[in-house]
Amino acid sequence: MKEEYNTEKHRGWAIWLSIFALLLIGVGIFFYYSFFRQSRSELIEAVPTDAQYVFEINDNPAFQKGVASMAPYFTEAFALDVLPAYEDIYKQMAGTYDLTISGHPSANGIRVLFNTHIEKAVFKKLLRALSIDPANFTSFEHYKIYTYGTHFKSLKFAYFNHILTVSDDIDLLKKALIQHTHPKNLLSDKSFKDLYNLTSKNLKQNWVLLQNPGYSQHIATFLTEGAYARLHKAIPMSDWSAFQIRIGHNEVTLSGYTATNDLLKEAARQNAKRSFDTPSEMLPFDTEWYYKKAGENCATCTFSLAGDSSKHHEFLLVMQDTLHKVLVPFGSEERADAFRNQHPSGIYPITDSTFINLKKLTSASYALFVERSNALLFAPSPEALTLYYKTLNNKGDISDNRYYRFSQNNAASSNLIDFTFYNTNGATQTFFSPNGKSSFLGRDLAIFSANCTSVTDEYASVNIYIMMQGRK
Repeated sequence: MKEEYNTEKHRGWAIWLSIFALLLIGVGIFFYYSFFRQSRSELIEAVPTDAQYVFEINDNPAFQKGVASMAPYFTEAFALDVLPAYEDIYKQMAGTYDLTISGHPSANGIRVLFNTHIEKAVFKKLLRALSIDPANFTSFEHYKIYTYGTHFKSLKFAYFNHILTVSDDIDLLKKALIQHTHPKNLLSDKSFKDLYNLTSKNLKQNWVLLQNPGYSQHIATFLTEGAYARLHKAIPMSDWSAFQIRIGHNEVTLSGYTATNDLLKEAARQNAKRSFDTPSEMLPFDTEWYYKKAGENCATCTFSLAGDSSKHHEFLLVMQDTLHKVLVPFGSEERADAFRNQHPSGIYPITDSTFINLKKLTSASYALFVERSNALLFAPSPEALTLYYKTLNNKGDISDNRYYRFSQNNAASSNLIDFTFYNTNGATQTFFSPNGKSSFLGRDLAIFSANCTSVTDEYASVNIYIMMQGRK
């Protein structure tokens, strides 16, 4: 006799089958992460997630040559004094291998980690080449950690799942080994993954990915509080940025992307309506830094100028649209003419009612202004204005500055936002902190330029150019 269908019994079987299926999925995930995935891991998956920067090295000889020529600066900027020691190991492996270099925070500053894909047979040959007994290791969980002393540094290294991991910091090495088997890694961060996928499309260039909030804290130690604030305002980059890195003689060029944010979208929106450039003859020869941004009806350029006493003055230059002057004094041409007649010297005081929307463009630090061509120049004091004209008359404008020509040759033809620093006369009081002034970076930096050239819904294109004076 056929058994009748029993709903309760059927439900029980369904529950047990569901539990069994979940167990199978769990076992499958465990084996995937423990064996299949790990044996085919990307190098980036073995980088701890607190990385402040990651170098993706696709052309190691070019990278090594470039860093060697600028070693003091890369040591300070990325703690790469450990790189020559790693190269001692790398040279013992015949062939060319992909490589990631990552920097991680520690109590002693940035510590560096190297990850390289190699086969097990190559690792065994490496131990022999380094004269290391395979049985001479330190155990950490189920890993084997070896020590190799070079005339540069003492390194710790381990081999796991086809990845050679090297560091001079034992704690960082252990963290990296644990990261090998962790289901979450840097690729779990969508903002990082999107940029990393862009770098993977070009394997002929070397890349550096910067975790901007973390890495900028390291850079901030070299700068004054004001300089750091200006840089942060100039190019408001998102959490991660990715740059192709090219290193030449005493110069570094970074070209890449950052995820678009609201501030960058606003810059693009305003620039789409009106675009201006600041004529070079408006900026004196000794301009230390300038920040340019295009707006809806005007372009503004804030710049700093140092006097003989090394006292710095900050100016604001406003380029107006000849067809739509929104910064007419008192809101009309008639009142403007009357205002000019009251000040035949051409130097005008700033009052609360002088300009429409004045607070959007100036601050209490600007006490007066003059008209130059189709521009308004705001100055903090008569002394500052005197210095402005004195520098122009005695030294000429910024186009006579050789550093300006260098930076212009390495800049895009048009920018939404542009920040540039020149160390033209050694006056770095407003830019570098005491730590920065005593560093190679602070003493030798000649040009730092950062600009944003375009903004889409997803990415903003950012270029950074750095030129050092060079050490003898």
